[in-house]
Amino acid sequence: MKTTLYKWFALSLLAGTFSLTSCLGDLDLKPIDENIIQGSDFKNHPEYYIEQLAKVYAGLAVSGQEGPAGKPDIEGFDEGMAQYLRAYWNLQELPTDEALLGWNDAGVPELSTIKWSSSNGFIYVMYSRIFFQIAQCNDFLRTTTPEALAENNVSDELAQNISKYRSEVRFLRALSYWHAIDLFGNVAFVTENDKIMEAPKQRPRAEIFKFLLNELDAIEGDIPLQPEYGRAGRGALWMLRAKLYLNAEIYTGTKMYTECANTCQQIIEQYGAGATHGLAPTYKFLFCADNDQFARGGAQGEILMVIPYDRDRTRTYGGTMYLTIGAYGGEMVKEDYGVNDGWGGPRSTSTLVQTISTSDDRYAFFSEGANIENTDLSNFQDGYAVTKFTNLLSTDWENAGKRAYPYPDTDFPIFRLADTYLMYAECAYRGYADQNLGFAYMNYIRERAHVTPYSSIADIDLNEIRDERMRELYWEGHRRTDLIRFGEFTSGTYLWPWKGGVLGGKSVDIKYNLYPIPAKEIAANPGTQQNYGY
Repeated sequence: MKTTLYKWFALSLLAGTFSLTSCLGDLDLKPIDENIIQGSDFKNHPEYYIEQLAKVYAGLAVSGQEGPAGKPDIEGFDEGMAQYLRAYWNLQELPTDEALLGWNDAGVPELSTIKWSSSNGFIYVMYSRIFFQIAQCNDFLRTTTPEALAENNVSDELAQNISKYRSEVRFLRALSYWHAIDLFGNVAFVTENDKIMEAPKQRPRAEIFKFLLNELDAIEGDIPLQPEYGRAGRGALWMLRAKLYLNAEIYTGTKMYTECANTCQQIIEQYGAGATHGLAPTYKFLFCADNDQFARGGAQGEILMVIPYDRDRTRTYGGTMYLTIGAYGGEMVKEDYGVNDGWGGPRSTSTLVQTISTSDDRYAFFSEGANIENTDLSNFQDGYAVTKFTNLLSTDWENAGKRAYPYPDTDFPIFRLADTYLMYAECAYRGYADQNLGFAYMNYIRERAHVTPYSSIADIDLNEIRDERMRELYWEGHRRTDLIRFGEFTSGTYLWPWKGGVLGGKSVDIKYNLYPIPAKEIAANPGTQQNYGY
């Protein structure tokens, strides 16, 4: 399943870096590999087009040219910290009711306590990584215009393939722009049509939102229903569209729950057939070493988009290494989970553990020697270790300790069909779709988890949907966005340990619903407006 994609990743590393542009004035994007590829090189090396595409995909998975560290894509940061998925996960999970991180690196405690400023290095890392990824996408689109292909005497067959690649890259750019507007609001906006080295202009969140919907409409026909493993398919495109609709009121001030429900139903009708409603038969198999078997193209295709990892060919100190080795510690026997080390990093909040019944198949915590309460923010064992992500094989779960490696094979699911069922249910209970159908969809999720199904529509309200989203999706990078949509990220109506910097939690300023534009970006691009309150 993974062979072709990982071959691409390896080729992209050999190919070195391409000429990139950035909206970050002081972000070092100069080529750092000796084998710099120039536009003229494509004429004699048509294979560079697929390698450049691989580099764009790899931008979500790895942090440089010699993973897990060496020849970084962007300089000035610890490579593990600066990997895209790890940076995104930190900003989406650490300030919420699902995770804490007790390390004392500058800026870490402020993430767990929602007390950050515009100088926070972890926020700058995410901003930098997003726009580095967008720069890679724009560069690919510039080098693959019909005019550029004609100059390089590209064959008609290859040109047709490259046209499809362009749509994939436009999707990947849209994904990063979604992350940008969700995290930062009004951001710098640049496409392949802008002049290189011209300072990009900051655009309103709602304007970029509209651009993203138009982009998804434009490329939909070129995105396959059943993509090659690790590449973007139409299910991923529909999921991104549904996510934009679901949060449209936050992004634009206009509710679009009806559009979200309709898109979710489109996904369900396409991928939700069969006795299991398109869901993988066993929850824990979605987060183990051979979870590619439960993705689009696998035996049970619940995962609609994935970031692939491989212990030999795709190594990083971010990604699922951060969620396995990084999240293991205390009295755990790491080999029981398929790895041979543990960093004592991210851990659970008591809120997360207490929201999931021990009889629920989704309960994945190690408690021996640990305190369920998070009394000491800096102590890993004041909180349970999360064992949701493992490096075990679905076919060999009982042979714990016999598969221990320094890097995991576990892929990270960006979008899952289960989330689609929950999104539809939320839209229904907000009054914008069929509540009976939403009720049935909620029970699909609970039946797979082997917990008591809801007995009637009256059993469910928005608070229950908020909690069920936690049970199903915890540590998958959705929680901050969810809590903001439910109006509970900054308010005092829903509290969790260390929210606002106190053990019992407290309300915080509404400014924290957005991260600040990094101070370095403000300094580099005069005229960029800072977000409210920073």
